[in-house]
Amino acid sequence: MFKRVISLLMALTMILFSLSALAQGADAPAQDQTGDALTMDELEAWVEGYKARAMQTQPLNNPNDPAAFSEDGYAFIYDFATLYMDSPVMSEESVVRNLVVTDAMEEGPRGTHVDMQPSEVLGAFYHENESLVGDRGFAALYLSDMMPAGAAWAWVQRDGQRLMAIQYAVQERAATGADGYTDAGLIYTLQDNLVAAIRAYGLDSRVSDDDVLDSVYAVKQVLEASTYVQVPTSIIGTDLDAFDADDLLFSGMDFLSLTPDNAEASLGACLEDDWMEDDNGEYVRTMQFANCEISFIYDAQKQNPVIDLMSIDSDSMEGPRSVRIGDSFSSVLTRFRHSEGGFDGVSTEILYGAEGQPAWGVANYGDDASATLRYGLRLADGREVVLYMTFNQMYLSEALIYIND
Repeated sequence: MFKRVISLLMALTMILFSLSALAQGADAPAQDQTGDALTMDELEAWVEGYKARAMQTQPLNNPNDPAAFSEDGYAFIYDFATLYMDSPVMSEESVVRNLVVTDAMEEGPRGTHVDMQPSEVLGAFYHENESLVGDRGFAALYLSDMMPAGAAWAWVQRDGQRLMAIQYAVQERAATGADGYTDAGLIYTLQDNLVAAIRAYGLDSRVSDDDVLDSVYAVKQVLEASTYVQVPTSIIGTDLDAFDADDLLFSGMDFLSLTPDNAEASLGACLEDDWMEDDNGEYVRTMQFANCEISFIYDAQKQNPVIDLMSIDSDSMEGPRSVRIGDSFSSVLTRFRHSEGGFDGVSTEILYGAEGQPAWGVANYGDDASATLRYGLRLADGREVVLYMTFNQMYLSEALIYIND
């Protein structure tokens, strides 16, 4: 009850404004505003264009077939889109409930399209969260809580660095009167860091004020989260930093100061613990954890452990710049500096610097859809740290971080 009273008071103090204020970018920091927010009028106009095309075209399927009906509506499949209607008959009176576009040749709102980078989609719409600060599952882009007039909001759904969807929602009362609020919007489904589908949803949906308040509350919770941030990426490459010591702080650990004790404190008890004496009379201790393997070098008295190597082979753990097993080659490459060196035309590309220099990056390509990425940095004590990543079928299969003396 208190939450509703507060929302009502806020709405009364802003009675001269409307949801269109957000659509004009009102009260947004200039450096964050990249476009207007999605409106119901814009969404409906885009959808109506597809309905007009559908009215002039025979569907590729039979909408009367029971298999064509789902909770989304009656599917009318065309080569340009799939329209989900309120009835199995396409007419002027029929209503588009949902619309899905998967053809890269089709144009979505604001010139967006399938196969577009998510950063390009984000740049086409208003947002207030350039770095996608949030939690591991969500990052809110904006929220306009104008209840009881309505609300508009957007967020990104993700699995860590892997963006899964960008959603823009419009829940406004003006278009529905006493029938409640709209519950419509756009969802850009993402796969391998590219748009795989554009979906207009809920075009005939109506929800209560409680439902809108629940949505607003959920987005506010994400707005308050600051436990996770998206790693910057770049197609250009030269505008990113080289691999450096800051990248060695990841997953709650500092690789350079890692000890057996704080490794177990961060990763839990090791599953296997093996010791081996080397040719110099020193000892190598290899500790196997659930998500990685870590090796330490001990002196002849089995004292004074120093980190030597970490191998990550599980997608449950994020490494430098939040790389994870299963990430695509392109998504990893674009997190690090690149495009400064040459390509030998066969297998080796110099990303920046040269091996042996203070900072360098090299890519090697196989003829069997395999590749490696290697990045090195020189520490103040003269040691070199190397990040070595192996890709099979162009997806990350192993990440090594080791010390070169």
